[in-house]
Amino acid sequence: MLKLKYSRPLFVGGTRYCFQHPEHANRCVKVLRPDRTGAARKVLRKDFKRHLPARFLDDQLKEIKAYRELLTRASETLWRYVPRYHGTEETDMGVGIVTQLMRNADGSWPKNLEQLLVDGMTPALEAGIEEFVTAVGELRILSRDLLPHNIVAVEENNGYRVMLVDGIGNAELIPLSTWSAFFARRKTQRKIRRFRQRCELLLPS
Repeated sequence: MLKLKYSRPLFVGGTRYCFQHPEHANRCVKVLRPDRTGAARKVLRKDFKRHLPARFLDDQLKEIKAYRELLTRASETLWRYVPRYHGTEETDMGVGIVTQLMRNADGSWPKNLEQLLVDGMTPALEAGIEEFVTAVGELRILSRDLLPHNIVAVEENNGYRVMLVDGIGNAELIPLSTWSAFFARRKTQRKIRRFRQRCELLLPS
């Protein structure tokens, strides 16, 4: 079992803590924050979902299922836009999702789009975003939402590699988009449109 509880996380997101893997420096371990577990979220629900089992509200389980589904059709191309998945490991903070830990070419941490776009769009960043959007549609990469703060732009020697690092998975109660390529394409295109709108709102006026 990995001991993470008394370590400092690299990043703190709205749902998870992200730790550097104690045995693999180029991997990270993502665990749910205690206030974002399925059980914790169930207590706060005011709609019909409060009557569902906690696992239906567990984003960790949803992301694990999404990665396993991606693995059934994974290619090297996929891992350019989603961090490579290395399975799960038990930790003292619950089940951990282990993925590739991304760094810029100079070794620094990449910024997310929410941080970058407030300073304006550059041709290199725009090219990276367009490549990413095309891949999301063609590879049917399902996400709960394409939120700019869940998408990082990794600086490479010749531009940006834009990647979805969190929020992978299907939020549908009945996962039609997982079962059907037709529904997956419709859903990804709808989320891409919303993503573009969010990016526009972040740009300086």
